[in-house]
Formats: sequence, C-alpha cells, structure tokens
Amino acid sequence: MKFLAFHKLGENRQSPRVWVESRRLDALGFSPGIGFTVEPRSSGIRLRPAASADNHVSSRISGGQKRAIIDIANRQLLGSLIDFDEIKFSGAFRQIDITPSTRAFHIRHRLQAKPPFRTLEVFAGGGTLSSAIKSCREFRLVAGIEIEPKYADIWQHSHPDALLIQADIRRLHATDFPRHDILVASIPCTSHSNLGRAKKSLAGRPELGESGDLYLSICELVAHHLPLACLFENVPAFANSLAGRSLVHHLRHLGYHIDEAILDPFNEWNEPQDRKRWVMTAMLKPGFRLQPPGIAYHGIAADFLDAGDECDASDAARIAGSITALRRHHLRHAKLGHGFGFKTINRDSVKIPTLVRSYHKINTGPFVETPHGPRLLRKHEAEQIMGCEVHCDHYATAIEILGQGVQTRVFKKVLSQIGRFLAPP
Repeated sequence: MKFLAFHKLGENRQSPRVWVESRRLDALGFSPGIGFTVEPRSSGIRLRPAASADNHVSSRISGGQKRAIIDIANRQLLGSLIDFDEIKFSGAFRQIDITPSTRAFHIRHRLQAKPPFRTLEVFAGGGTLSSAIKSCREFRLVAGIEIEPKYADIWQHSHPDALLIQADIRRLHATDFPRHDILVASIPCTSHSNLGRAKKSLAGRPELGESGDLYLSICELVAHHLPLACLFENVPAFANSLAGRSLVHHLRHLGYHIDEAILDPFNEWNEPQDRKRWVMTAMLKPGFRLQPPGIAYHGIAADFLDAGDECDASDAARIAGSITALRRHHLRHAKLGHGFGFKTINRDSVKIPTLVRSYHKINTGPFVETPHGPRLLRKHEAEQIMGCEVHCDHYATAIEILGQGVQTRVFKKVLSQIGRFLAPP
C-alpha cells in the first residue's frame, strides 16, 4: 500500500507542526501506540517505526472508528520545512517521507526572484500596456500572446527582443508559455462591458460570450507557473461578474494575496479621460495595496490637441456627411426617448470622453469642434491622450488599439508601485 497526502504546515506555540490523521497509517506499520524515529533529510524528514523512540503514534475515535495520528511539533526536527506553507506525505510500508509540496517549492523559489522580473503579457493587443511594462526598470518583457495578426505584428515591432506567441490562449498548454515571474493580462472585455452585454444579449451571463470564458485559461496558466505576481485589468463590471469573482476565489486558494481597486483616472490619476478600470493584483508576497496618487486632472483638452490650422477644414469636410447622418440618427432616437447623442470637445474642455475601439467608424464621439464643423481626433492626438505611441500608419488600426487599450501613463504608475513593492531593499 502507498500513501500520499498534502497538508498545510501547521503551527503550535510558535513552532512548526506536522499533523496527519488517517486509518491508512495502520497498513503502513504506523499503528496507534507504535514508536517512530524522525530522520532529518536535505529536503524534509523521514519517519520509520521503531520499538524504542521518543515519538509515538496517537489516535482518536472518529465516526466510531479509531484513526491513527502522527503529530510532530518541533522546530529543530522540522527546520527544513519552516519556509514552506504546504507539505507532502509520501508513504510506503514502514516509511513516510515528509517534504515540501511541488507547489510550495515553486512558491518559495518565486519569492526569491530579483528584478528585472521576467514578465509575460497575455492578450497583448497592440502594446498600450506593454509600453508601461517596458518603461519600468523592475520588469523585463520576455513574451506576449496575441491572437489578432495585425496587432501581433505591431507588438512585435515595438518589442523585437521578446517572444510573440500568436495563438488562442485556450489552445495552448501551460508548458507552451515561457518562464516568467510576472503575469500581466488585460482580459478582453467585449463580453463584460455594458455595450458588449447589450449587443450580444449577454445580460446576466457574460461568461457565455465569445471571450467570456478566457479567465479559465488564465486560472490554468497561473496554477501551473505560479508567478510571483499577477496584474489583471478589465471594465468595472468584470469585478462583480461570475468570471471576476471566480478568478479572485481561485487565486486565493492557490495562495495569492489579492488587492482590488477601481481606477478613477480623471479624479485620482491626473488623466483627461474618465476611463474607469477594474485592477486586481495577486501576489505571493503579502501586503501590497495600490495607492492612487489622489491628483485630479486640472488641464484642458488644448494640452493634447493641435492648434487650429488649415487641416481642420479638410478634416471636417471629410466627415461632414457622416456627421449629418449621425445627427439625423440621434434625432430619431431622441424623439423616441432613447437619449442617444454624441459628444464633442473644444480646446477649453476639461474632460475628454472615453475613446472607443470603433471611433474611426464615425459613429460616436468625442469629435473636436472647429470653425468648419466637427472633426475626428488625429492619430497623434489620440496617442497623447492615451499616453502611448502606436507604431502603425493605418489610422483605423491605431484607433482600434488605443480604443481597447489602457491609459499607459496610469499603468506606468501602477507597475511602478508593484515593482517597488516586489524589489528587495
């Protein structure tokens, strides 16, 4: 008969404690009352029955049956196990080895990592979050995963020294991912955003949307690699969804310490866009709490817009027909009480509405007011607003990347806090 069990390393009066209780111990030769020796080993201890020994198998009655108990609480004997939170009991006849579990061993190894931390980015997009990672000296971007070819090419161009894996994460095995200390993931929000739920009729069940189940692959990836820290971001609605709560619940059971926050960029992070995001950090090292700077934005849109010039007239004329049709469309809905409309900004505007992925389709604002009529934001203006340069000359692709990306300046600050916390003094 063989015996295999996993338990938390206990504690008794500030000493580590090993406790195992099972009827199976009898079959291994560790019956109640039998003495046993404890032999120190490089990776744990080994127990053997002995006629004369200081330690004895105890017992108790449970469910009407006697159950053998091995109980050891001795700092000297268990010194090699103190730094591990989970231990493995591996037994055969008249011998039980007690060693750190594989999970506990990897956690301890991760906690010894030093900067620059090898960083894997999942759902990399065109690189708005990657730019934040690259700007922080505590992190070294080693790989990214992106399924969309045009985004993958742009990401690779910006990070030529990193590995780009172009694939659906659901089809990858955990061993396909490179070694990493930090996992960063902007889980696609198309099934969890208010707009996505409405368009796809996913109210109450966003996890059944096209991208709603991707958090399951993240759970598998983290469980296998046990990175030192994880950073996840999504729309605020994700926080209270089944996907969001399941992700948090699962990571806690893996041994991670969780911190959650809703970023308020306009009121707390000195950003012109009010683009709120849910952020969750999961760390093997306890004690991290994200600290918003608490600085509200006091600038104006002119800080990010070109000065008026001759291009305004041509830019406004190019979309004039679409603007007229858009006004008619919104007017029809307004008469029905639907409250449709689009937003414009001028150089004195103090807040810039959120830039969306489909902005280039001229179906929503913010449009820039000019003497010649509304115009679209130019690529470099949108880049300045988002805090990230997209190495792509195609306007629509660049806007898609920015519209579904993160505000890079905010995440530079977030990652900077994480890096300072994880880096040894």
